[in-house]
Amino acid sequence: MRANRTDGSGAEATGPRGRGPERGRDKLATGLLAGALGVFMAVGISACNTNPHAADVPPPSTENQPAANGQTPNTESSSHHKAPPKPGIQLPNTINVFYATTPAFQDLTHHIVLWNATQAYKAGYVAAYQPAEAGTPDLKRYWTGTGYQQAHAWAQNWIDHKQQPVGFAVLSKVVVENLTPEQATVGFCQDLSGVVRGNVLTHTPGKELQPKNSLGDRVEYSMVPTGVKGQWQVNGESIAHASALCPPPSEKHHH
Repeated sequence: MRANRTDGSGAEATGPRGRGPERGRDKLATGLLAGALGVFMAVGISACNTNPHAADVPPPSTENQPAANGQTPNTESSSHHKAPPKPGIQLPNTINVFYATTPAFQDLTHHIVLWNATQAYKAGYVAAYQPAEAGTPDLKRYWTGTGYQQAHAWAQNWIDHKQQPVGFAVLSKVVVENLTPEQATVGFCQDLSGVVRGNVLTHTPGKELQPKNSLGDRVEYSMVPTGVKGQWQVNGESIAHASALCPPPSEKHHH
């Protein structure tokens, strides 16, 4: 599955993460996250000086877990910390990924698939932060086949154009579906209005990846198990740009 998108220079390319340039054995699992996108606002371009990382989804335990209902929103990753304001972009460690709402896991397999999808999303951003080559161990671990080619191409375009995605992405409306022992599909909305192009050489911000108050992208991962217990990989990604399924947040953002 492929979708046109822009690379780090703004030219059209194929790869993950939308307009920037990134078997389980149980029943169908649906309806993880619902509602509005997260409550965040970047203060200028000064971001917390943390390594690129995905929204916190705790690693799966070895036993089935009951569905978690009534969870409070997870407004930032646990490793995210505040730092004194600094001028310009603090490259290269200024990308964060958030969930709009803490996910509720329906069962162990559902949890495992979502956790691997989250790690794949994270791996794409980390790969874009490499000095020369996007083929990181995690990119190879969580992506395969056509999916790997898409993720690698997206990250490599950022590297080749001396740019990095800076800021924060917000994921919402996550759904794990079509869950069988051989295949799974994970869909979600991504809001990239908090992400800009950072120039690696000048440490200055560039254009936002998504206009403010615009529709977000609907991303869909096709995933397959590796044969190793608990390990799934993304073997294809499709993106519907400016999807009606992904309206802009209605709440005023704050950090």
